[in-house]
Amino acid sequence: MCSLVRPYFITLVLISTCMEDTEPSKVSNIKRERDRGPIFAGPIPNVTVALGREANIPCVVNELGSYRAAWIRVETKAILTIHQHVITRNYRISLSHSDNRNFILQVKDVKESDRGGYMCQLNTVPMMSQVGYLDVLVPPDIIVDQSTSDIVTREGTNVTLSCTAKGYPEPNITWRREDDEPIPLILGIGKKLMNTSYEGEDLNISRVTRVHMGAYLCIASNGVPPSVSRRVLLHVQFPPVLWVPNQLVGAHAGEEIALDCHSEAYPVSINFWKKRGGQMILSNEKFDVSSKAKSYKVHMRLSIRKLQPEDFGTYSCFAKNSLGSTEGTIRLYEIPTSTSFSRDAAEKFKHTNRDFPKHQSLGSSKSSRKFNVENGLPSMEATTRNSSETRTVINVLATMLLCIANLFTRAII
Repeated sequence: MCSLVRPYFITLVLISTCMEDTEPSKVSNIKRERDRGPIFAGPIPNVTVALGREANIPCVVNELGSYRAAWIRVETKAILTIHQHVITRNYRISLSHSDNRNFILQVKDVKESDRGGYMCQLNTVPMMSQVGYLDVLVPPDIIVDQSTSDIVTREGTNVTLSCTAKGYPEPNITWRREDDEPIPLILGIGKKLMNTSYEGEDLNISRVTRVHMGAYLCIASNGVPPSVSRRVLLHVQFPPVLWVPNQLVGAHAGEEIALDCHSEAYPVSINFWKKRGGQMILSNEKFDVSSKAKSYKVHMRLSIRKLQPEDFGTYSCFAKNSLGSTEGTIRLYEIPTSTSFSRDAAEKFKHTNRDFPKHQSLGSSKSSRKFNVENGLPSMEATTRNSSETRTVINVLATMLLCIANLFTRAII
């Protein structure tokens, strides 16, 4: 009987020994697997996108095994995805996953409300997680209700042009003129600033003048395209003023002549021509009335064809608006075509006689009487006056000779 028990006991011991050798090996493998566990491949990056674009936030996990990864919104604690399934009802959120390792949260048509933190969480014990931040850039937009519209003011007043914009980051405001001309600003007594641009929401103009009139652009930018701008028109009212370049104009009969006037006014003035004692001049075969306007400036021109004696005289240009009116005069005189000696002879005489007396504005009556101011030739008036004086002398001498003859005759008798 003992012989039968001993083999059986040896078999049990062997089995027991095998079991004892097997169990610790299995436990140690499981322990090693647990000790190794899932691990994040790297930190979740912060993602920056512009409004309306798509954001992709990656979460990469190594050795995930049987564990699960989930995306959670930090601010609201809302669960967005669990492993490969989307939980949220936000149709703009989706999940891209591969190899049980890459879990990429996708947010389409990004809005400002999407800005914030996003957590990638693993259901380990203890829990493992990482957080990435989504930043949403917003291009600038001008707030119309808080910005200046077109302005109409009188010359000499103070004006402020305001422009307010929103966006992320905070937009910068730049003012400049549409025609790129400098903006004259008065900083203090005797201090003036002439820059083509000005930084700041408010553009303050002290004692505005007509040179400030025009279109101004408020440009808002924050590095996120596109930049936006707003156009503001500044109208400065003032009564008309006139400038006549030549108030005395000479021409020969039969020629064509042009008379010029320059006016400045706002509101825009009514401009017209008149001849002294006559009616308003309109364009016809004789006259051509034209004007060129640039901003508040107007160049008026009256052209007269084939001058006749009756065309010479005084002409007036007029400018009128609701704030006042003004007038400028031009005297058109005739230049004689015939003289006592030829123009060529006069030129030769001037070149050969360097001491020829020159006419001045307050010169002697002798030089003024004998020579025409404009061409250096003897004037018709001087020629006529000299002829009259000669005739008078001859008449006096004849009378004296006649008296002497009568006295001599009486003495003989």
